[in-house]
Parts: sequence; structure tokens; C-alpha cells
Amino acid sequence: MVSYGRGEDGVYRDPVPLSVRIRMALIALLFIGAIAFLAVRGCSAGETAAPVQGPLRISCVGDSITYGYGLRDPETECWVSLLGDALPEGSETGNFGVSGSCMLVNSSYPWASTVAARAFWEAEEDVVIIMLGTNDVCDWMWDVATYEHDYQAFVEEVQAKPGNPRIVLMTPPTLYINPELDARLSDEAIPAINRIAERTGASVIDLHTFTAGHPEWFDDGVHPNARGNEEIFAYVAESLNAL
Repeated sequence: MVSYGRGEDGVYRDPVPLSVRIRMALIALLFIGAIAFLAVRGCSAGETAAPVQGPLRISCVGDSITYGYGLRDPETECWVSLLGDALPEGSETGNFGVSGSCMLVNSSYPWASTVAARAFWEAEEDVVIIMLGTNDVCDWMWDVATYEHDYQAFVEEVQAKPGNPRIVLMTPPTLYINPELDARLSDEAIPAINRIAERTGASVIDLHTFTAGHPEWFDDGVHPNARGNEEIFAYVAESLNAL
């Protein structure tokens, strides 16, 4: 597996713990089949992507939760990295998570203006997983109608990328640090995400519901810890298989 989208920092990286590798092995076959199925389903009504042959390419767009903020070793513990380790030999995963970034174009830190965004538009992939919204509901420029507009425009632009990638929208996890902001996620942002999926033909993985009732997966109430990332990886893989 090849990871791209991160710079070298010279820090020694320990291998993935054996317990994690065992769990990945148990669901890897289902996960690989699910990704291949998603890639041939097409990106919008009336369109069908070419079947994927051999190694797969997945790009993950998001914020610090995608990046792996707070982990001792994001390169091995982050849910994106765990997905990459479950893919066939020669596959690529791109982690385009940027801490603090938003989907809102007029926010204090729009993901679209980051270096990672420029790298993303230069990449080609079979599947794109998008998870942005946690920082949006915290931003002083929050407006659900604008969020929905900007999010759908981004999805449609991604659908037009070379390779006709399949789009998967992932709802942000439960925001334990602030119940009021979590309510904004569940009552405003997530319904908008679901509406976008219906209009564009994208798939949805409901991470918000999955993480509800599990504050032990979030040491700071926002970012999943190592255990939380393992759980998210397993849920994402199983959800892809069910789509």
C-alpha cells in the first residue's frame, strides 16, 4: 500500500499493532469487494465508471479527524491509514485531511484554499470519501443553506474528475465537547449531507450515529483516539460492503 498526501518528518514509525492487523485481515476481503463494487456503480444518473482492475485508489477529503490529529502515530493509527492497509498490493490511499478546515468557502479556513486541496485536484482515484462539517458548525460564518450549496458544488466538481470516481459522503462523528454544536450537526449539517447525496447519487456513511454513545473513543471530545480510529475503520469498511 502506498500513502500519499503527507510530507516526510523523519520520525520513526512503528508497525501497525498485531491486534489491528488481525482485525483488518478479517474484513479485508469484504472491504476490497465493496470498493470494487462502488467504483463500477458510476457517479451520477446515467453514468457508469469502468470496472477497476487490480490496485485501487482512494482519496479521503476532510479535516483533523481525517488527518489523524492527536494520534501518537497518524501514519499507522489513523482510520485512513488502516483503510490503506486493507487494500490490495499496489493500491494508493490519499489523506487530504487538513486540521481546522471547513467545507464553507467563505469560512475562516476553507478546505478548498489549502495545499492539500491543490494536491487533491492533481490526483486521480477510483473512490473519494468526503467528511467535512465539524469545523463548519463551529465557524462564525455557519449557515446551513450556504454549507449545502458549497458542499454540493464540491461533490459535482469531484464527480467530473478524470476517472469518474465514486463519491462517498461521511457524516462527521458525534461532537461530545459541545452538545449544542453536536445538535447543529445532527439537525442541520447532516440532513443537508443526506439531501446532497440524494441529488447527486453519492453514497452516505453515517458515522455520527455510529459514534453516538461512545465518548470513550474521543479523549478530547472531538478527535477519535487510536481505539476510535480502529472502530471507525471497521465501520467504514463494513458500510462500504453494505452499499
